[in-house]
Amino acid sequence: MKVIIIEDEKPSARRLQRMLKALDIEAQTMLHSVEDAIRWFELNEHPDLIFLDIQLSDGLSFEIFEAVEIKSAVIFTTAYDEYAFQAFKLNSIDYLLKPIDSEELSLSVKKYSERLSQQQAVTLDINDIKKLLVNSSEREYKKRF
Repeated sequence: MKVIIIEDEKPSARRLQRMLKALDIEAQTMLHSVEDAIRWFELNEHPDLIFLDIQLSDGLSFEIFEAVEIKSAVIFTTAYDEYAFQAFKLNSIDYLLKPIDSEELSLSVKKYSERLSQQQAVTLDINDIKKLLVNSSEREYKKRF
């Protein structure tokens, strides 16, 4: 699972990174501002999951969503509860208040994993469908019974 952390307070970012590591999840990168995040998303493949603080040093993280189409799932990590409604309008899995509790973090990651496995079970691979169509056109059927 590809994970990034967007958090302007470096001690909080490192703490979250350690908590994720305890869950056997390695953060791919840590970003510390809206500007850094926008630039990173424009230049890199989007991760599976983003841990995102709302108030960053140069603005609100919602500005990232206005500048770049984010295709990743998001778990918000913030000290402010007033942004919860706005956060759930986005592709959010959960909204964790700081200081983050390790059990709540674990439940959020589990929630993401369950949602991902449900999506994978429903999704049909177009290449598999094409193979079925090609194989059925090559098959010879009996012409007489």
